[in-house]
Amino acid sequence: MSERSRAGLPGFAFVVFLILALDQATKLFVAWSMYPGQSIPVLGDFFRWTFVFNKGAAFGIQLGGRWTFVVVTSMVTVFLVVHFLRSARPVFRGWPMALILGGALGNLVDRVRLGEVVDFIHLSAGGYSWPVFNVADMGISIGVGLIALAVLRAKEPEPPELPGEGGEIGQVVVESPGDRSGERGHEA
Repeated sequence: MSERSRAGLPGFAFVVFLILALDQATKLFVAWSMYPGQSIPVLGDFFRWTFVFNKGAAFGIQLGGRWTFVVVTSMVTVFLVVHFLRSARPVFRGWPMALILGGALGNLVDRVRLGEVVDFIHLSAGGYSWPVFNVADMGISIGVGLIALAVLRAKEPEPPELPGEGGEIGQVVVESPGDRSGERGHEA
């Protein structure tokens, strides 16, 4: 583990556990105060608490059974931790990776404990309804978005200037044989 990784580990761990704790606390609150399928308006139809169980991936995408998700999420978790510890690129350290890891662990806890994920945040506008999601999904989505933004904003390194490409070094001046300005002509 590099010195930089060791120095950033407490902050990284704090964000991971903060997302995990918020995710699990909100899911427990919803499970204790609502029944599955119940929907409570918070801001009219735009924002509702809607308690559902999700057997699929993010936003209800179906990719396999319970243990497929557990194995894949565990592999992603190991990859993220190893990548954090080895990466020298700041974008792949800190907040974005911690948000993704905290979200992945939040949904993993549900899958191991319940066999499915508790979702409850429901947004809709103009007749369109976004799939119900949770705090873990928010952490994952925001983390991925921050990484994508950083990658898009990263400047490509300037390629080195090759000799003969606009600089003085290596510049070749070609004169035509008839162009001898300053020379006297011969008389016959």
